[in-house]
Amino acid sequence: MLWQDLFGGRSLTQWLYLIALSSLPFILEFTSGQEQHDWLGLFASWTGIVCVILVAEGRASNYLFGAVNSAIYLLLSFQASFYGEVLTTVYFFIMQPIGLYTWLSNRVNEQDKEEPSHFEAKKLDWHGWLKYLALTALIWIGMGFAYKSIHSHRPFRDSVTDATNGIGQLLMTGLYREQWIFWIATNLFSIYLWWGSNLHIQAMYWVYTLNSIVGWYQWTKAVKKA
Repeated sequence: MLWQDLFGGRSLTQWLYLIALSSLPFILEFTSGQEQHDWLGLFASWTGIVCVILVAEGRASNYLFGAVNSAIYLLLSFQASFYGEVLTTVYFFIMQPIGLYTWLSNRVNEQDKEEPSHFEAKKLDWHGWLKYLALTALIWIGMGFAYKSIHSHRPFRDSVTDATNGIGQLLMTGLYREQWIFWIATNLFSIYLWWGSNLHIQAMYWVYTLNSIVGWYQWTKAVKKA
């Protein structure tokens, strides 16, 4: 099942896309001219890129790479003292098995049938938009005050990704295409957050941004087809 989900039904274009984007961390690492290699940052970047590509393709195996990436990113964020990212990553790690269960429970076809199983992408109506935008604001403000209470230098900056990541993960678990809008917002802000710090993580978020645009396109096609 895992093998089929990872490798089955992928077109040549999808293979080239996966290989090209997932190769970037290695190219960056071995052409940067650094004497010591950042293996942890490299593996975090690679697993994260593979994970988001699998999400865009609608493959449940993304949660395996997501769990590994969350564990590594948690350590890197803690070392960099990005405590907002630490809390967000703990949430991500917890959501991986929940998301996997939800995706597998929403397969359209069973594994014993000839036609491969797949998932039906959904889209938010205006009630859903109002609900999730309100929840985004609530998380942003609530976490901002929480960080302010522990004397964070920029509490409401640190809480931005708590909100966008939190809602993005909820929408992803629910198979909503609008997750990609929240992922784009998260990625662009995270590029700013890691600017001048960890080169691998910056590159990872640039690739995330590109893949989020591709994901939005693919999931929009899936919604129209459904």
